[in-house]
Amino acid sequence: MLEPTVVLSVLLGVSLVLLVVTEARRIRARREVARLRGVLRRQTRGLTRRQRRAKRVKAVVESAVDTAVRVRDQGVTGLLMSSMEDLARWSQEDRHELVKLAGRDGMVTILFSDIEDSTTLNERLGDDAWVRLLGSHDRLVHERVNQYGGHVVKSQGDGFMIAFREPADAVRAGIDIQDALSDGAGDRRLRKTPIKVRVGIHCGTAIERDGDLFGKNVAMAARVAAQARGGEILVSDDIRKALRDVEDIVLVEERETELKGLPGVHRLWEVALI
Repeated sequence: MLEPTVVLSVLLGVSLVLLVVTEARRIRARREVARLRGVLRRQTRGLTRRQRRAKRVKAVVESAVDTAVRVRDQGVTGLLMSSMEDLARWSQEDRHELVKLAGRDGMVTILFSDIEDSTTLNERLGDDAWVRLLGSHDRLVHERVNQYGGHVVKSQGDGFMIAFREPADAVRAGIDIQDALSDGAGDRRLRKTPIKVRVGIHCGTAIERDGDLFGKNVAMAARVAAQARGGEILVSDDIRKALRDVEDIVLVEERETELKGLPGVHRLWEVALI
């Protein structure tokens, strides 16, 4: 029979081994949690730069904490399953949000914007400074779009395609964007290097596919924007009709012009920036 002291020594040794193994696992788990939190924080920063959607950011942060706890309790497999489910859900939310923007009659208002003389600006500033200036521009646009319930369908380099449910909200967002750009919007880069943005707005039915919009009315909105000058908002005649009873938006000039790829002569209207 083993001496009591030997038994106690063996038990103590086993306990120490178990403690070491447990602590090592805890250390690995803590490191993995910290790494994943860092990854998700970077993803969150990316989303806020591109989308500026406060509810989405809150959801991502909450998911980061939940995922970190899941890694600690369930391991990496639990993390992978959670991440796949989250990505699928966010994709569906984006599509549903875009579909919900259509009115009962199936109409959606589409705003296109782009920076005037962007290629010249890029050449003058250099790539690094140009990218930073674009970041300031993008943040400003996202903030105003969110304020009026719009949805950024896609970014096109120095411009955006944005969908709104109501024509008046699209025009108001455009006015706020132009006003903010005219005074630098409290951003030192925009004050140091003023930029002018062209905005064109049209409404009509559109085809939604994989989170994007297609159809002749999308093309019409893009052509309207192409006719605008920097610092100007142009709207189609359909938008003018939709704004007939809106008192806080004033249209000051009518133009008749041909639009590339679209038959006939089209009436466009300039929005007063008051």
